[in-house]
Amino acid sequence: MLKFLIISIALSWIFSQLLKFFLKSKLKRFVDQVNNVQREETQKAKPKNGNVNVDYIPKGHQEKRTRDTNSIDGEYIDYVEVKD
Repeated sequence: MLKFLIISIALSWIFSQLLKFFLKSKLKRFVDQVNNVQREETQKAKPKNGNVNVDYIPKGHQEKRTRDTNSIDGEYIDYVEVKD
């Protein structure tokens, strides 16, 4: 009976150590894979030549830009102060 108990404890300890090893290796491989995907996505998101591309301009901002560029404030007139 004692021999059976010692063997079962030893086998369960060995099994737990093997399970721990395999789970750690699988988890490490998964984390590495997720990090690689994230790194690839961030590299795709960055512009390569330093230019920034804008895909969307809100309507209110676009109307304001066209109104500002189309408005004519007049021309600059240099004035001389007249004394009475």
